[in-house]
Amino acid sequence: MKIPNHIEILLQKFTQSLGLPFRDLLPASLIQEALKAEKIQYRHRLFDPFVTLWTFLSQVLDSDKTCHHAVSRVIAWLAAEDAEIPSEDSSAYCQARKRLPEKLLQRLLGQVAQELEKQVSSDLLWCGESSAVGGFPAVGDWRTRRVVTLKLLMVQLCLCLTL
Repeated sequence: MKIPNHIEILLQKFTQSLGLPFRDLLPASLIQEALKAEKIQYRHRLFDPFVTLWTFLSQVLDSDKTCHHAVSRVIAWLAAEDAEIPSEDSSAYCQARKRLPEKLLQRLLGQVAQELEKQVSSDLLWCGESSAVGGFPAVGDWRTRRVVTLKLLMVQLCLCLTL
């Protein structure tokens, strides 16, 4: 009997979900903190840094990596929120994605790594210290970790893939 790979299960869940699954994993407050720290200003519109980043991370994981499909996720999210549905044209999203500064993604990667490190229980530490490899905290035995840790790791992985 094969033990299910938790990362594969989570990936499948994300790619099959409607809307913007990263909205729950990468809270607006964390993005706002990074925007403020990097002194990034933006206009309040549909594809602000929050929606653009959530959409982009979903696009990175999705098997259909087209901008059109990414925008369809935003439309599904807005429909679920009973909000006004925008055009299916993906040009606004593509422009917004180009405006996402790399330094924002790098800062978020660091913040997510810190959150991951907080999730590591003391019994999984090496001599009481975090044993990070290549900047990624050790997360111990996957079968004992909480779902939150896997989700944070998924965000971190997606942020790495965007850099």
